[in-house]
Amino acid sequence: MAQSGIGLDERSELLYRRMLRRTNWQTRELAQVMKWPASEVVRAMDTLRAEGLVAVSADDPTAFRAVEPCIALPALLARSMHEGRSPQPRPVEIDRFIALHERAVERIEESADGGGHRHDASTVIERMVAKAESDVVFLVPRYVEGGFAFSRPIVDMALRRGMRLRAVWTSSVFHAHHAMVHAQWLAQQDVPPRMADSVPVSAMIMDGAAAVVIDDSHTPRVVRSASELDSLCALAERFWERGTAVRQLRRTPGAATTRRPRTEIVLRLLAEGLTDDAIARRLGCSVRTVRNDVAAAMVALDARSRFQAGARAMQVGLI
Repeated sequence: MAQSGIGLDERSELLYRRMLRRTNWQTRELAQVMKWPASEVVRAMDTLRAEGLVAVSADDPTAFRAVEPCIALPALLARSMHEGRSPQPRPVEIDRFIALHERAVERIEESADGGGHRHDASTVIERMVAKAESDVVFLVPRYVEGGFAFSRPIVDMALRRGMRLRAVWTSSVFHAHHAMVHAQWLAQQDVPPRMADSVPVSAMIMDGAAAVVIDDSHTPRVVRSASELDSLCALAERFWERGTAVRQLRRTPGAATTRRPRTEIVLRLLAEGLTDDAIARRLGCSVRTVRNDVAAAMVALDARSRFQAGARAMQVGLI
């Protein structure tokens, strides 16, 4: 089946575009709207879920939602580059897709009623985390299937861009099987969550400059006031320092930690202005290896120079 410019087959991209128009969708609703057989919707949905572009809704575990393009599409590009897929997604098309979506959202937010905009907590947090630069903290009082605190795309984006990621979960959260699976995965990424007897608020704090607080009805509230942010940051630091490691998440001696693909690290250092020699010393590999990685990244990013490769990787949210 023909592939679109963002790295999906055409039917899957059509479905993804439709799902971005509102928060939650049932499969039968999509079949009606798309005028496709249910089996075709299921096939396209399976593709989108496998690629991390669709997730279970936190509001309704029987429904699905589209993951925001600013999170999902850079991750799709990163996997395609790492796996050497052919053809590769086109960064220019990904950048255009994200920009058009952002402009559409802005138009809706500026309208009189804001009707139809996707205001669910996961969407708000994905859009904000995509703008983070150095540090993200999650406070998690309960397990919510499909909730932002258990999103692999968010974690993958933060780690790919070299951010510090921390999470404190209430002890009861670890009793949920899917939460424990996620915790084990986080431990493999070397960012295991810590445990507290209780966590008083559900929140995400970004760079100490903004936060999203989720109330009991799962409604997100963006926090930017200095006084409230200072209180939230102090609370997060206190719980992080007092939080305890979970014994089951400790790596066994000699067990390897999942490492980020070297190309991602090379691109990040390239964007910081390091030379090939300096990158090789930083990574403990040969200059030839670095140059091969840079050459492969230039091809995948359709860049004409090493500088353009680093700049384009930042532009599309790859690093």
